[in-house]
Amino acid sequence: MPLPRASKAAPQASKLPGALRIGITGHRRDRLKLPDHTLMHRIAGVIELLRRASRLPSARQIEIVSALAEGVDEIAARTGLTAHCRLTAVIPFKPKDYEATFSDKAYRAVFRELLRMADRRIVLPGSLKDTKAGYVAVGAETLDRSDVVLTVWDGAPARGRGGTQEVLQAALQRRLPIIWIDATEDRAPRLLQRSPFGPCPRLESLARRAQPAQISVIRECVPLVAAA
Repeated sequence: MPLPRASKAAPQASKLPGALRIGITGHRRDRLKLPDHTLMHRIAGVIELLRRASRLPSARQIEIVSALAEGVDEIAARTGLTAHCRLTAVIPFKPKDYEATFSDKAYRAVFRELLRMADRRIVLPGSLKDTKAGYVAVGAETLDRSDVVLTVWDGAPARGRGGTQEVLQAALQRRLPIIWIDATEDRAPRLLQRSPFGPCPRLESLARRAQPAQISVIRECVPLVAAA
């Protein structure tokens, strides 16, 4: 089932001035097989690759769009801030309600600090009575606010609605380029991008033949989406 468009009640998905928007999607910690420092190194490398490919003079012109969940969202947000990117937090529920969904209570303090440091905070009107709908909505809103998607994905099927695989398939439907960091093996990031012609491929099929993300290839798509 494709992700719906974001609610009309949500703030307009406008860019921060002059920014290339990198939407984050990926697993929570139970599906990450690599340590934080390895993932942060890979994510920092992708941010720099995209900065160079889009010919931006500074990482301050890059906007990280993250839902700030435990795991990839958090790691990418921390990495982006360290690289001096701007941060847009898009969360599915009111902050206190969102905190109730975290498996590690210690993460609540990290979440609050990341939310405080965000340049923009978008709070969607989700309810804990239907968390799956909240996750679906935040995935759609993240894509609405993205020029390119950065994912840390293990290549396995989604475990529920609003999961990483579903968000990535929706990104392909929208023709958003995806930079894929493997969640299970430390290898070079890969580019997932559909052909401009024909039907949208299945994510798994595209992943099997994905090639390493190289600046010459990235440069062909990033200026187009950055100018959109």
